[in-house]
Amino acid sequence: MKSITQDTQNDKKISASISTFFNKYRISPALKSANAYKSKGFSVIDVFQYLFCMVFTNRSMYMNILMGKQDAGFKKDTVYRLINSLHIN
Repeated sequence: MKSITQDTQNDKKISASISTFFNKYRISPALKSANAYKSKGFSVIDVFQYLFCMVFTNRSMYMNILMGKQDAGFKKDTVYRLINSLHIN
């Protein structure tokens, strides 16, 4: 069984790797060219990075909320509005 500190360290490593990947492959400009933007609040890249972290840590947003690990700073409605946006190509 993993300890909480191992999970936290792994999450930080995964987050750092994803951030490096996003910078190296210029994901932010690609999202802008796909018409993915927000008029206010958190940036699209922050929400998108959070979703990537969920995939690679094998977690769901729902379980993060239940376990109290929702440290993204935004609420689930922010994620759902981005995912359901009709303007993103």
